[in-house]
Amino acid sequence: MGNKEVLKMRIQEGASTIKRKISLPVSHYTQKEAPFCIRMQASYMVEAAVVIPFFIGFMAVLLLFFQLLAVQQEVGNAMLSAGRELSVLECCTEKETPGEYLAAKALLMKNLNRDSVAERFVKGGKTGISIKHSDFSGDYICLQADYQIQVPFGLFGKLKLHFTQRLKCRKWIGEKNEELNEVIVYVTTNGSVYHRKRECSYIKLSVTGTKGSEIAKLRNFNGEKYYSCSKCMKNKNPDGMEVYITTYGNRFHSKKNCSEIKRTVFAVRLSEVIQKTPCSKCGKG
Repeated sequence: MGNKEVLKMRIQEGASTIKRKISLPVSHYTQKEAPFCIRMQASYMVEAAVVIPFFIGFMAVLLLFFQLLAVQQEVGNAMLSAGRELSVLECCTEKETPGEYLAAKALLMKNLNRDSVAERFVKGGKTGISIKHSDFSGDYICLQADYQIQVPFGLFGKLKLHFTQRLKCRKWIGEKNEELNEVIVYVTTNGSVYHRKRECSYIKLSVTGTKGSEIAKLRNFNGEKYYSCSKCMKNKNPDGMEVYITTYGNRFHSKKNCSEIKRTVFAVRLSEVIQKTPCSKCGKG
């Protein structure tokens, strides 16, 4: 076989190989060469386009919820303050008068600041709060505040939320109250006795300071020794420092305002302290 024939055969074989490669299915190249991540990137974009609007809507509703709570809290506090002031003004009024509504409205506006949350979000500002359904007859003041809040975003269209808050308080009837003839006694938070005198030395403590080095020589009114306070004198040596004692107590303290010294006194009716015994000093009467 001559060189020409060999060259011709090789050319034919090469052409046949090229033809086979060209005639391969497109799917073969797609599976082999096309990057798989292209399809996944497109999927992520579609999911993000669906999820993000829902997330934004959820956050907007959450912010609106806290905004509504802030408005209700502020209006409620203003109503409480207005009710307390109005109860004193109305103590001698037996019949309902138009001036009561004006006084209640003025007190409510006074207790809502200019930069209040209600001023910004209530429709019409704080003046948009209506109390026309309040009731001032009888022994009680029944305040009712009605107002609207416009939803600040267009997710629900032009939606207005209606709110109603009510407060009921008793009119202060002063010295006309026959119950005031009942004996008033005084008690402390954790005390087991009641006192007939507010000035009783057992509840009106007289705190004095002294040198810690001399505390061992001192005695209280009942002749008892002074021991260190378990709260403010823990792991402290009284020598070289000033300590504080009371006339009837049996503890010395490193702080004059120690909570073991301070006592909160409440004035209550005698009929309410049936579980307490009278003070040995002032309880007899």
